[in-house]
Formats: sequence, C-alpha cells, structure tokens
Amino acid sequence: MTKKIHIAYLIDTIDSDKGGTEKQLLSIIERLDRNMFEVTLVCLYESPWMIRNSLPCKVVTLGYRGFLKPGFPLVLLDYQRLLREMDIDIVQTFFEDSIFVGWLGKLLSKQQHSLIVSRRDLGLGSDEPSYHWLYKKIKPFVLRSADGIAANAFAIKEHIVRYENIPLENITVIGNGLDFPMLPPDCPVLFEEYRADLWIGIVANLKPVKRIDILLHALAELKTSAPRKIIRLVILGDDRLRVELQRLADTLDVGDRVHFMGAVANVSDYLHHIDVGVLCSDKEGLSNAILEYMACGLPVVATAVGGNSELVDDTNGACIPPANAVALANAILSLADSQELRKKLGGNSKRKIIEKFTWETIMPQWEGYYRSFCDRWDAIRRNHAG
Repeated sequence: MTKKIHIAYLIDTIDSDKGGTEKQLLSIIERLDRNMFEVTLVCLYESPWMIRNSLPCKVVTLGYRGFLKPGFPLVLLDYQRLLREMDIDIVQTFFEDSIFVGWLGKLLSKQQHSLIVSRRDLGLGSDEPSYHWLYKKIKPFVLRSADGIAANAFAIKEHIVRYENIPLENITVIGNGLDFPMLPPDCPVLFEEYRADLWIGIVANLKPVKRIDILLHALAELKTSAPRKIIRLVILGDDRLRVELQRLADTLDVGDRVHFMGAVANVSDYLHHIDVGVLCSDKEGLSNAILEYMACGLPVVATAVGGNSELVDDTNGACIPPANAVALANAILSLADSQELRKKLGGNSKRKIIEKFTWETIMPQWEGYYRSFCDRWDAIRRNHAG
C-alpha cells in the first residue's frame, strides 16, 4: 500500500471555529481524503476553546510562550522530535509566530519535509502589534526559503511578488471554500421587532481595520439624504471597539437604527433576512464575510482592497474606495430603491460561489497541491538513487 502523505498544520492556536483562518483550516482537515492523507494539527499553545472542544484530527501543543522566553529552545527541540517521530512530509504554517517556528524547524531538522507558508491577508493596518516591524524585515527571507506559498487571493499573490520579491512560480492561489448555508427555520426576533425599508448587514470583528466607524458615518449620511427611508444596520461580530462604536452611533444620531448583535453562532440566520451585505475594511485578503453574503444571495458593497474586487463587481454589487463614507452611502442608496435589482445582483453572487468557491471545487485543488510536493521529493530520490 502506498504511504499516506502526512501533513502537519502548524498554527499559533485555535481560538474558534466560527470564522477566519481557523474555520477554513478545520474545514480542510475535516474534508481531506483519509485514504491518501494523514493529518496532525500542531499548535504553538493551547487555547481555552481547544480545551472545551474536540478537534477533527490528532493535536499536539508545543507550550510556546514567545521567541524571547527561556523555554523557546525546548519548543524547537520538541518540534524537531515531532517531525522525526511522525515522519512528517509537509508542514503548512498559519499566522506569524508559526511561520518562524516552521522555518527554524526546517533549517535545524534533518527530517526532509516540504514547508508551505500560508498568506491570507495583507496585514492588520493600525491593529498590527508593535513587534510587527520585525516580522516585516525578516519575512521575505523566510518566504524565499519556503518550498511553496499558498495565498487565498490573487491580490495577495501580486503583493508578495511586488513587495517581498518572491518568484511568481512559488506562489499558488487557492480560494476559500464554504458550504451553502441552510435556510433558518425561524426568523430572528430582531426582524419582527423593527420595521425597515432596507436592512444592511456587516459580519466583522469590531477592530480598527474593519472601519465600522465609516459605515456608521455612511448610515448618518443616508439618514440625511434619504429621510423618508428607514435603513437599519445589523452588526454581526464583537471585539474591544463595541462600546466606542455604540457611542459614535449615538453621537451621529443613528443609534436607534444600529443593532449590535455580538458574535452569533450562525450568521446566515441573519443574512437570509437582510437586503445588502457590506464590508468596508481598509485591508482584506479573501473575505469570508463576503463569501457568506454571496452564498446567501445578497448584493455586496465592499471597499476595493485586497481580494474584494475578485469577489465583487458591477454584476453582483459595487466596490468603492476605502475610508469614504459618502461613496459607501451612495452605493447602498443605489440598491435601496429596487428590490428587483437586489434580487438580480444577489443571484449573480450565488452563481459565483457555485462556480468557484464550494468545497467540492476547492478540496481537489488542495489535495493536488499537496501531492505535487511529494512528487517532487520522489523525483529527487529517484535521481539520487540513479
């Protein structure tokens, strides 16, 4: 029997299975063909969420506390031992710390394996940690030594080639995958309690890079420019800016039209009842939020950053300049008057998902990508043997 390809997914930790990179990674792990692949999830440290929940594969934690902590050499030793004892063929890294642990592990280890670095965003904007400048300095050297870079948007690929001097052929683009959400059995109470001519929604963590302040200013602009229309905003997500944003909504006199729902278990329960999905970030990779809007058949208004324009155009919504509340308000208003137009654009959104982003389309790309690295090693071994 042919040996299974053993993949170690190296990530800082798993904080949740509800969104972002962690959700994508867990979905890939669940769907990989176990007749062909063996999987180990390697986390630098354990999160409270991991303690409370079961995971879809074997999990190893390294007890990492930071590069400058006294225990870091022991973490590297444990990681190298894991590579050797488990006979790992491929390591794929996610997030900053894991990139460097994976890189150092490959440099120091005698275990032959391929290192894939995942790139899923263009940075965190003003929310970047203070030490991020160091990563920016070192990262190009790390990326050039990786066997492959997996990006989830062509905008990220272009950014890496332009600003980090990485050869084009080293970067492969594989988009995010998703399942079509089921129609909820019941309508959320919110939509029964409040009347609106138009419901707009945003799925986002309440962090600076998401620029929900711009969306609140756009809502205030809409209240002035279309005084006869009741336009309400549903915010699905939570984080440290919630109180500040609630204050801003009150200051702009739209507090009665903004509904902070927090982190909800299933955002599609709400998305099926709104009219327009919005994302107004300063930076994005390939947005899971936009994909969720599209899967629910929504027209989308998004800022023209990162991979947003790969998902949204005039066939299913509009891309607008970032940090521009007036442009955002105008794009929303252009959709407010025509339910027929919203239905047409939303139908186009759903078709794009069917064509490019279902798991049935995405998983064969991942499995073929992984096999290509093992084929390279097999060719090298045959050449050496010859």
